[in-house]
Order: sequence, then structure tokens, then C-alpha cells
Amino acid sequence: MKEILIKLALSILSDKEAREKIVIVILSIVVGVLLLLLAPVAVLFSLGEIEAPEISGLDESAYIASLDSQQQAEIAQMETNGQTIAEVMKSLGIQEQTIKAQLLYFSCFKDTKLTDYLAYANLFANAPDDAALIDSINQTYGLEIVYEDFMQSYTWVMNTTINEYLFTDAATKNKPDLAAWARNAYVSGWAYQDGAIGEIDAGLRYRCADNAGLILGYLQYNPTEKMFAAEPSVLYYTVKGNLDTMPDEEGIVLFDGTNFGVYVGGGEVIFSSADSGCVTKALVTDGAWNQWAEVTGIQYNTEIVFEEYDETQKNNLGLVEWAKQAQENGWGYVYGTYGNVLTEELLQDRASMFGEQVTGFEDFIRQNWMGKRTADCVGLIKGYGWYDSASGEIVVGSNRMADVTANGMFEAATVKGTIDTIPEVPGIAVWQDGHIGIYIGNGEVIEAMGTEQGVVKTSLPSGWTHWLQIPYISYIEETNKEG
Repeated sequence: MKEILIKLALSILSDKEAREKIVIVILSIVVGVLLLLLAPVAVLFSLGEIEAPEISGLDESAYIASLDSQQQAEIAQMETNGQTIAEVMKSLGIQEQTIKAQLLYFSCFKDTKLTDYLAYANLFANAPDDAALIDSINQTYGLEIVYEDFMQSYTWVMNTTINEYLFTDAATKNKPDLAAWARNAYVSGWAYQDGAIGEIDAGLRYRCADNAGLILGYLQYNPTEKMFAAEPSVLYYTVKGNLDTMPDEEGIVLFDGTNFGVYVGGGEVIFSSADSGCVTKALVTDGAWNQWAEVTGIQYNTEIVFEEYDETQKNNLGLVEWAKQAQENGWGYVYGTYGNVLTEELLQDRASMFGEQVTGFEDFIRQNWMGKRTADCVGLIKGYGWYDSASGEIVVGSNRMADVTANGMFEAATVKGTIDTIPEVPGIAVWQDGHIGIYIGNGEVIEAMGTEQGVVKTSLPSGWTHWLQIPYISYIEETNKEG
């Protein structure tokens, strides 16, 4: 196969102008179909067998426009075939192998056309490893793909790009995608380099990450823009316990007092090792891992699960359960929020809208609340009113819950009184100028206290001056509770 690749490369790169065009395509359409077709040529560049030209001004659209109609039609057909492969791989739940399937097809099926894409995809679903996969493809389609040669091409492609099919939810930072990110780094052969977070080193021509940088890179990477952001610049984490208390969940972060690793299931951990010089996979039991941790920015305990009491109407007892789950799940506080998961985009939006009330605490917020659900004091109440249990979404202005301040909610209330007359009704609100909380009974209040406290449970009186029935929800009779 290598001789075929060299012949292909030489035929394409017969002159400098053609060579530059090819490199433009390779560099600018990183995960596009053309890269998959030309990956073997790129491998030869990386191995030094063909000198890569110096180029500037990448413009793949201009290059494609310069092709004749037949060539453009071939590219269009490739794109269609590539998309079909992607759709079938996704339908089988193996979308992370999409680039591998596309690359194999475009680089190795020169005289063989696929007619049954599902059968092709099932080979990937059923193969226990890549060697077995290549074996089954050769037998099924009468090919002679050499495993080592293909893996050389595949590793280069995966190292050059970040697999767009990795992410189950590109809009959030979550545990499954962190595990997928780590697996991709391992499969792609990322190198260890101090201060690196997964970007391509211009001199080495491959991706690098140091130990913390492997995780930090995931937090910084924007899959939509395919770029690394500047924040967060520091990896913040909270040790949760020893390994014997660790849940068996992909994406849990392991710690040995110095180094971090990402648990990827099956008793295995992936980490960037200074000793081995690359991203490495090993059994957890083979290392010195002794603690597990949660990383700020990754979503933990963000699922909203509570007893609504009556889903047909927003009421005081549902509000109490809502407040309890927020406090038990460690919701944070960011001014102007109302229960959504805090992302960088949301933080910047709140900062631009509310200024110093957010920007004055940005460092603390990044270290403690990023990736968690957050609410301010009245936002904790409004979030309940706006929560749709069917969709799991919080829709501003829904369910007749007005978007008001704490003082606005007090002013709108028609049933209220001084704190010394507070009735034993769980789900009424307690108020002082500029602040509001939820009375849950037995002298206890749940409140979004402030940026540095988050959602906490406190006891009366705690400075409250008045109580009120929230005017936008119903109050159910016989609500006294014990315990």
C-alpha cells in the first residue's frame, strides 16, 4: 500500500504549484472530505519523504472553484458519500469512528464502491480492535489494506484535527465528552509538552499537552468555532474522596497528589505523561492514583430531579422541593441567573448586563461555579416558575412567573406580613430589602445567599424582616410538615 501512496503523492505533487494547492486544502479543510482523501500525502509530508512548501493565505474555496466541472462533481460526490457514512455511523451510536470510516473508504476503496453503507458501518461496530477491523474489511471487500500503513495515516489525520464527532453535547462541558477528548488524544498520539493544551506545535507538526493541559484544553476548546479560548487559564479542581468512593463514571478525574488523569471506564485512565513523553493509557491499579476530583467547568450534579407535587400548577410545595434539590446539588450564585448551567457564554452575557455585580467576582465564579447550575436570590424562585418538566428547560417568562427583582416580587405580593407573624407554611418567601429566600418549614430557609456562598440552608430570623406569599404560584392547603 505504501508504494501506491508514494505513487499517488508523486503524481499529485509533480510541480510546486500543485503541491501548494494540495497543502492549502490539507491545512484549511482539516476535517473535510478532501483531507481524508489526501491524508496519505500529508503523512508523507510529516515523515519528511516529501518537502512541504511554505505557504500563506489559505483559501480552499478559491482552490475548489479553480477545478474543472468534472473534478468539482467528484468532490461533491465525495462529500455526499462522506455524509452518508457519518449518518449511518451516528445511527449505530459509533459516531466517534466516523473519520476512521471515511478515511478508510476514501483512501482504500479506489476500485470498490459501497452500496450497503449499513453493512460497512456494522464492521466498525462489531470489531473488537482496529487490527480486527482492517481484517474484516479486507475479507468483506477483497482489499489488501496493510494495518500498519493505514494506522500511520489515521494517526496523522486524528492528530492534525480534533474529531468533530467526539462530542455528545458540544454546547456544554461534561464528563462523557471529557472522556472522549482524552481517548481521542491517546489514539491520536498527542505528545507531552510543558504548557501545551492540545494545540498543534508549529515546529513538531503534531498536537501536544502537558498533564493538566490535557483537561484544560478540553475546557478551552470550542467545537463550533474549532478554536481554543483563553479561558479558563488555570485548572481548578475539588478533591471529592479516595478511589474507593469514586463512582464508575467516564470523565471522572483522578489525582495522585501531583498528576491528573481522566477515567475512561473499564478500569483505565488516560493522562499525559512527562516520563513517557506522550498521552498514555493505563490501568488505574497500575498507577499511584489515590483520589478522585471534580474539575471546575465540567458539569456535575446538573440534572434537575425533584417532586413537583402537582405538575399542572406551580405551587408552594413544588417550590420547596425545587429549593431542596438546588441546595443539595450545590448550586452556585451568579447575579442575574436563574438555574441554568453556567457556561462561559452565559457568564459573559451576565457580566455585560450587570457589570460589577458579576465582574467583581469573576475569578471566584470561574473557580467555583463554572459548569454548575447557578441562580441569584430571586432567580432561584423564578427558575422554578419557568421550569418545564416535560422539556427540562427553563423558559424565561413562562407559567405566568414575572421577571421581577426581589423587591418587585415583595411589592407584587398581596398576602404578606412582618417576620414575627410568619405562618408555618412551607413555600412562602422571606424578604428583606434587596434579598429574598424560600421558607421550607421548621424554621429553615433555603436561599441563594451570594456569590461566595451559593445556594445554602439557613435558619430564621437571619435578618429577614417580612414574609410573603409569592404572587405567581398557588398555595396548597394543609401544608404543615414535620421532620
